[in-house]
Amino acid sequence: MIIIKILLFVSISFAEVFDGYTLYTVGPTYETFLIDNDYNVVNSWSIDVKPASMPYLMPDSTLIYPCRQDNLVLSPTAAAGGRIIRCDWDGNVIWDWTCTSQYQLHHDIEPTEDGTILAIAQEDVDGFRPDVVLEILPVGSDDAEILWTWRVFDHMSNDLYNPYTFYSELGQETPSISDSDWNHFNAISLNDSNEILLCSRNWNEIYVIERGGNSDILYRWGNPFNYGRGDRTDQILDAPHGVNQIRDNFLGGGNIILFNNNALPQGQIGSSQVLEITPPSNYEIDSSEPFGPSEPSVVIEDNFYSPKQSGAYKLKNGNTFVSVSLSGRMIEFSPEGEIVWEHQADGIFRSQKYGRNYLVALGDANLDGIINILDVILVTNCIISDGGCDLEIIDANKDNVVDILDIVILINKILSY
Repeated sequence: MIIIKILLFVSISFAEVFDGYTLYTVGPTYETFLIDNDYNVVNSWSIDVKPASMPYLMPDSTLIYPCRQDNLVLSPTAAAGGRIIRCDWDGNVIWDWTCTSQYQLHHDIEPTEDGTILAIAQEDVDGFRPDVVLEILPVGSDDAEILWTWRVFDHMSNDLYNPYTFYSELGQETPSISDSDWNHFNAISLNDSNEILLCSRNWNEIYVIERGGNSDILYRWGNPFNYGRGDRTDQILDAPHGVNQIRDNFLGGGNIILFNNNALPQGQIGSSQVLEITPPSNYEIDSSEPFGPSEPSVVIEDNFYSPKQSGAYKLKNGNTFVSVSLSGRMIEFSPEGEIVWEHQADGIFRSQKYGRNYLVALGDANLDGIINILDVILVTNCIISDGGCDLEIIDANKDNVVDILDIVILINKILSY
């Protein structure tokens, strides 16, 4: 296990900063900013609605903003959402949907490459309120279709020792779990295998589930007490947030990264952590042991703490980007644990950093803002020379290989114009 502890403020060294843009929303004005590494505002959006988590910048330069609906379906709900707004670069609303079904959206969403949106929600089953995962397809300017649901209620059992289900009686033994807020999922993300990762504050665990199906839990980690494979002393996570899996081609690829809040009672200040764990191959588990690993592979500890929200992401250059909700700090750590960039803003929930080429159309090899025959020639030359090109831009099908398939996609794009 690599433990990175930083006890003193480290001066900023821009030479190691990931070249990109940071996106965050401030309170109480709820204005969203996109800034560069020199703190210049590249763009801003003003949406006068309280966010449920954080906004998402899309490659087409639009912004997807999960926020609180006026009339909650289920009240009270922690970090209530229920409304999702999509704006263009200039702030014009192009889609504004409010969920009026039986589900109460809350906390996080995850836009997908398919154009759908994964969302965390809660349902009411005769006064019992477990969580639900929804896949939402935007329709028109203000409507949506729910394509798929995954209900915790369908994956409960009275068998404590089943690691693939939620033990139905755990609430009787765990004060943080209540019938009115049973799971308190607070983050949702997709990995490179198209699986969904979830984070539960109340259960002090993270989960991996199948997208689009109805299987039980594929993998869980952080608190083996919940499925009878450990006692209270084996709990590692405490009120975690922001779980996601590192891209396969990044440093630590395949590891799961999260913000472990280590929440204390209100008014007390503690110490939070960023953890990376390496899940077992094929999520294997022994018949009597908990899911591995037994400890994190990387721990980042600095003088930061937040009892709620917050998150962490691994960047393409190997740095780790951390957002600390309580203090509003956004910190970028080098792989050695040096603080290479930092910013602070009031009232942030969580933030992300995007690469400088993120808003460039895939396949625009010469970065001139249009895909044409010149890009086909450049990609062809890259294939012939076997390298020397920016994979992030010219890998049109995102398979981490530049080949004839990328040229076919470019030609189809040109023909479709």
